[in-house]
Amino acid sequence: MLASALRPLVADDRFILATRDTGYRGLGAAVAELVDNAVQARARHVRIVIREERLSRPDGDLGERQISIGVLDDGEGMDSNRLWSSLQFGGTDRFNDRSGLGRFGMGLPNSSVSVTRRLEVYSWLSPGSIYMTHLDIDEVSRQGMRGIPEPQLGALPPWVLVPIPTSGTFVSWPRCDRLEFRKASTVAEKLRLPLGRMYRRLIWGGLRLWVNDVEVLPVDPLFCHPRTGKGGASPYGQPLTYEIETPSGGTPSKVLVRFTRLPIKAWHQLSVQEKQRSGIVGGAGISFVRAGREIDHGWMLFGMKRKENYDDWWRCEVSFDSKLDECFGVTHSKQGVSPTRYLRAILEPDMEGVARALNAEVRAEFDWIRARAPSAAVLSATRQDRLLPSPAGLRSRKATDGLSYRIALAPIESRQFFEVATHAGEVVVTINSDHPFYNQLYAPSLDGTWVGRRDALECVLLGAARAYLALSPGPGQDWALRYWAAWSDAIAAFTERWRPS
Repeated sequence: MLASALRPLVADDRFILATRDTGYRGLGAAVAELVDNAVQARARHVRIVIREERLSRPDGDLGERQISIGVLDDGEGMDSNRLWSSLQFGGTDRFNDRSGLGRFGMGLPNSSVSVTRRLEVYSWLSPGSIYMTHLDIDEVSRQGMRGIPEPQLGALPPWVLVPIPTSGTFVSWPRCDRLEFRKASTVAEKLRLPLGRMYRRLIWGGLRLWVNDVEVLPVDPLFCHPRTGKGGASPYGQPLTYEIETPSGGTPSKVLVRFTRLPIKAWHQLSVQEKQRSGIVGGAGISFVRAGREIDHGWMLFGMKRKENYDDWWRCEVSFDSKLDECFGVTHSKQGVSPTRYLRAILEPDMEGVARALNAEVRAEFDWIRARAPSAAVLSATRQDRLLPSPAGLRSRKATDGLSYRIALAPIESRQFFEVATHAGEVVVTINSDHPFYNQLYAPSLDGTWVGRRDALECVLLGAARAYLALSPGPGQDWALRYWAAWSDAIAAFTERWRPS
């Protein structure tokens, strides 16, 4: 077949339009491709600029908002030839290089066309020699543009107001038409959180990242790094380390798995809104960190363990090198993993075991907290006490209110199975945890198997305590104490061999 009879490998106009639907999970994932390139070029400072302007209409009035996004870095920069190649799909001199965040040379053009109809890239090795080229979807779709124009000397757009580094790259998306939000301030606000999470390790390592002059702060989904705003989680067990054979052979590569447990006692009373804002609610699962950057998070590698609400209270992080991309099923857009059966067979047995153990511990701690929280009987007694005559010598906190109530658990030296004390209008009923009443009757009512029994028992105890307080000091109380002691002895005797059915 004659070479002249060959058809192009790609129909340019259709390919570029189809590529727009690669499926980036959001603007953060698309912008991350540009940040990855900056990091790969050894940048230490990356500035993301989001601006908006009103398009003029033929009648002279202001039209709809047009948002532009630019990413400026102080990396090594590119010469004219490398810049020319960088806008090609797969056009990189580091193709399949696994030493950094990039690999395929698809990130720059692929992420850009998913957001904007025009891409402009400026790069320089010194401030006086800035080269620029572009890719325009509309020009390609009209078949007027058959390739990437050769870079030309130029200047950065006038709206890039920050000092220009001695070397670097500026990527401009001047015609963003696929943004979820239409105001630059909203777009900027929605970018900071995902970028802070994706690049947390690199930020801790010295990378500085800004969105519209507001520095991006690291977000730790494991809640344990001292430089995050809300720490407090504790490591769970020792990290799990695996040496995994790479598909290409050679030296095995390491996978590191670590777990943390959130502070339930300190945070369980936060409002639902605060838990959502902090990333507690809905944050269960694994953070997958590839070459120091998070590329995915979700519920996987836990075998048959299903996700429950209790699983919001622990976290997991799986770190791996890009040499294991095939094992983790990393996509070319670096925003998802799909672990292979080979990898799952190695990791899942251990990870499922830890997940089940953590779930059980969290469940037990919540049961413990619920057992000590005000019960329905305590709340009812506090609400209804005002209907009873006030005991002599006792005052409630407010004249219009009754006494308030609380139940506590503690060992008591006397024979009584509970004691009563008052302080500032509060009645404290302490159940003797050393008495058979606690072990045989009260404790079983706390685990939820005796539906309604806890409230019934507590109503009896609170009623007895209130009746005791109603007796005037003197012979009447002496009689009550003797009765109480005899009652406690009888309960101890009758429940010694008794077990709830």
